[in-house]
Amino acid sequence: LGVVDADTVDESNLQRQIIHGTSTIDTPKAQSAKSRIADINPYVKCITYEEEFTSSSALRILNDQKWDVVVDGSDNFPTKYLINDSCDIAGIPWVYAAILAFEGQVSVFNYPIGAGPTYRDLMPTPPPPGDVPSCAEGGVLGVLPGTMGCIQATEVMKIVLGKDVTGVLTGRLLVYDALGMRFSEVGVQ
Repeated sequence: LGVVDADTVDESNLQRQIIHGTSTIDTPKAQSAKSRIADINPYVKCITYEEEFTSSSALRILNDQKWDVVVDGSDNFPTKYLINDSCDIAGIPWVYAAILAFEGQVSVFNYPIGAGPTYRDLMPTPPPPGDVPSCAEGGVLGVLPGTMGCIQATEVMKIVLGKDVTGVLTGRLLVYDALGMRFSEVGVQ
């Protein structure tokens, strides 16, 4: 399991990033996550990258180990496009999630490898700066990251276990409306 994060734990993270706790405030997030994972299961090999996922680090990180899948926990469009393009080049599927206010989205891109749709099939170009509010501006329902994270974990397990591609969220964007407590799907070609 690899964790990439250059940030440190802040008290404002705790209500939605439950891998961290009050005892890890001001600790690098990658270290905090590794410690918590080891506490849950000491047999998990966790490799940390206390750096930003950038155009200069992305392929080095993705090629450092034989990763089965990438799970996206990023909160900005440039990083999502970088994850997509890097995973496409490295031949690694990735499980995408996005959240804002009371809505979440999950999908799987680059799966099957070389045949599945990519994030650019969903969003060919990033929205202009300022068109979509940041989580800080628009807010996030505190439980939403956990809900989307559980769905991401389910997709990861299906990929790792080699389950039939028809059951994986590839070619489909799952949209969750937490306020209305509804799920819907949008096709991605």
